[in-house]
Amino acid sequence: MFTRTGDKGETSVPKGRIGKDSPLVNFLGDVDEANSFIGLAISRLPWDDMRADLEKVQLDLFALGEDWSTGSEKITMEKVKWLEERTVAYRKESGPVKLFVVPGGSEEASSLHVARAVVRRLERNAVKYSKELEIANKTTIVYLNRLSSMLFAMAIVANLRKGVRERYYDIGKYF
Repeated sequence: MFTRTGDKGETSVPKGRIGKDSPLVNFLGDVDEANSFIGLAISRLPWDDMRADLEKVQLDLFALGEDWSTGSEKITMEKVKWLEERTVAYRKESGPVKLFVVPGGSEEASSLHVARAVVRRLERNAVKYSKELEIANKTTIVYLNRLSSMLFAMAIVANLRKGVRERYYDIGKYF
């Protein structure tokens, strides 16, 4: 599908037409990329609990984009608390993590690590763009921080469930 309305470097957002190179459009593109990588991770996960959690997150990311586009406040501390609760549940399953985890292992864990890294970049850009734009809902940045933590915990559990050992980096040991 194409409309040709963006052929001159502008696009529509709820508040009107803006340049495709604007901070808001860049941020929304980052949200879309993170959501797409989460969707890819879902397609590789055999576990209902993780798929359900990430499907909920995907809808939250649409709401997060709406918050930035319209000034709404759909991402709430209640949603942040849910991420914290789910992260704690995954951490209980995995046990403590020592040292730095080298991303990888199973295909499932690797896809979660990629999604985590993309969400971390989204979070960094959210901080950057929030200084350039008038963003009413600062909770969105907290949400992204907690989301990356949950994705990390899920990746550790994915390797555990697949029977794949984690690899660790011990600072100062290798060089």
